[in-house]
Amino acid sequence: MSRIITALLAVVLVVGLARVAPAQQPAPAIKTIEPGVLTVAVTTITPTGPYDSQQWIRRYVERFAAEHRLTIRWVVVPFDQSWWRASRSEVDLVATNVASFPDRRSPGATFSAPFMYERRALRIRPPDRGRYAHIDDFIGRTVGVVQGMAAERDVRRRAKPEVGVVTTSSFAELYERFGKGELDAIAEAEYYALDGAVIPSHGDDVVLVDLHDLTPGQREESVFVVSDASTGLLAAINRFIAATRFPL
Repeated sequence: MSRIITALLAVVLVVGLARVAPAQQPAPAIKTIEPGVLTVAVTTITPTGPYDSQQWIRRYVERFAAEHRLTIRWVVVPFDQSWWRASRSEVDLVATNVASFPDRRSPGATFSAPFMYERRALRIRPPDRGRYAHIDDFIGRTVGVVQGMAAERDVRRRAKPEVGVVTTSSFAELYERFGKGELDAIAEAEYYALDGAVIPSHGDDVVLVDLHDLTPGQREESVFVVSDASTGLLAAINRFIAATRFPL
């Protein structure tokens, strides 16, 4: 008899818990501009190699799309003003490595959670290691930047008038001119995972100097820009970032 009573009590307990526990709601479906297709703005579809941040971002987005059974359509755009494309619903997602500056926010799009952060730096040739340490050492020299990037803001704010600032439209052009000897330094960040680990972003062909925060004491965080018209996408991206370390 005691066994029967114990069994009945167990059944009552399970039923009670089932009533108390909230039912787990399935994640809302993602509705993209073109059903089943994730339209993504990038600065290139041919990353230059394993050190190219667009390579890391591309793989990350591909993993996200695969998990949600979405086909990707890449749209190549210049970096400058690329964040506006999500606001205008030209793309579902801007994955051009946008820093979350307030002046890049706009109605019609929302920043995702950050997936990495950066610190500003100058890249020089190894033989110049003892020659340059700070941007003030480039008086009468040239520093290259990509138009619209945080590096351009940083260099133009910190460089003295005697420092030549050369603007390019892409990293490919920037490194091509550096390789030809037309630039003495390149302004490009040091990249970090959210846990503070450095993401290797260069080989032995360059040395980083003048490492600093764009805004002292504040992390410069990289985000995706998500179109508000693509319902369910922002929440899905943020869940993916929380569960999936960047870079893969």
